[in-house]
Amino acid sequence: MDPGLSKNLEETIKEQEAAAEALYQKGDDQGAAVVFDKLAQLYQRWANAAPPGPIEAVRKNKAIACRAKANTLRAGAAPPRVEQTGKPGSEVQSTRPSSDGRPSVSGRATTGEAKDEVSNAVSNLVHQSNVTWEKIGGLEETKRDIKYALGVSLAQKPAGVSLATWRNILFFGPPGTGKTLLAAATSNALRSSAREQPFFFNVKVSSVMSKYFGESTKIISTLYDTARGCSPSVVFLDEFESLCGSREEGDTGTERRILSTILSELDGLAEKGRDDVYVLTIAATNRPWDLDPAVLSRFDKKILIPLPDPQTRRAILEIHLVKKGFNPTCGLDSLVDMTEGLSGREIERFTKEVTNRMISEENKDIPTLLDRGVEELRRFTIKVRALTREDFDRARKHVNPVTSPEEMRRYADWKEQSEV
Repeated sequence: MDPGLSKNLEETIKEQEAAAEALYQKGDDQGAAVVFDKLAQLYQRWANAAPPGPIEAVRKNKAIACRAKANTLRAGAAPPRVEQTGKPGSEVQSTRPSSDGRPSVSGRATTGEAKDEVSNAVSNLVHQSNVTWEKIGGLEETKRDIKYALGVSLAQKPAGVSLATWRNILFFGPPGTGKTLLAAATSNALRSSAREQPFFFNVKVSSVMSKYFGESTKIISTLYDTARGCSPSVVFLDEFESLCGSREEGDTGTERRILSTILSELDGLAEKGRDDVYVLTIAATNRPWDLDPAVLSRFDKKILIPLPDPQTRRAILEIHLVKKGFNPTCGLDSLVDMTEGLSGREIERFTKEVTNRMISEENKDIPTLLDRGVEELRRFTIKVRALTREDFDRARKHVNPVTSPEEMRRYADWKEQSEV
């Protein structure tokens, strides 16, 4: 981020903090909640502008604290007002999620800053994404399934009727088929006109296991406490089988405690009977058959994310070629046939191979221009040309599918068995 823009963002945050505190002290809880929601997003943007490290963690924790306070005020659970002295260093109320998921008030203005490794680890799992349904090629049936699950969970229930809702969804299928993109789009679907972007906790489970092995159970518990305080939110657990594989006699005590913790969170006991909290857990795995049966039973919905069909492949090719300004002279239909058996990620890599090679061939003077100085290069406009069938044939030789037809049948068989 440009330093000037970062400075402007810092000044905007200070102005909004003053506005939120003024509304809060006046007793306008709903108005203050709206401003605290805005502050959460501003702090998140500011965190994204920081290099990875302590400063980023502090700003993300501020974002978490602001969202928690917004939810507290919106729920009508405002804490007692504090007399303002008007002097520098006077106490300011702030919030953090409590152990039962309800935001509580505590501390000074520094509340929410990273104070230990666990809080830092959780704050760094918060991500913002601009992925929407429209930016994901194809998978229309899968999108409808997810939207239906969300809709039933969030819509008002008929008087006197108790409906089962979905709070745990499992995505399974071959690698590179868009499971992470779908989770990010699901998070953005929780956005409403009254609130800013929902919190999206993107958890690479294998990283948590390896980097924080001794603290893994604390991180999981703190993660869900934080997600409840920032409701509505999505917790995305990627590489899920590394956390919840089938239990064996050789499992360590730590692994058993991790599994017990995740089962407890998936049960959602802290959210029972609470309409003001919505945390959606989406787990993703390439190996669903390795998951512990006790874990599988906690998922209300299991969705196969398959290799892209012809319609989906065409949509992916349009996103990475046509919508980016490239002109394939051979037509998309022939490319759809050429990419059969490839995952969405492999198709993206295929198009990058084609376009990068073409640009390299058409702009051979770029290294020489750079030797002359950056200013010389900035005056240069990159040349492009139409992409031929030969370009695609040559690139296709370098992209091989990871998933075989036999492996795809195994996913389909597991899906059928899991629905019995």
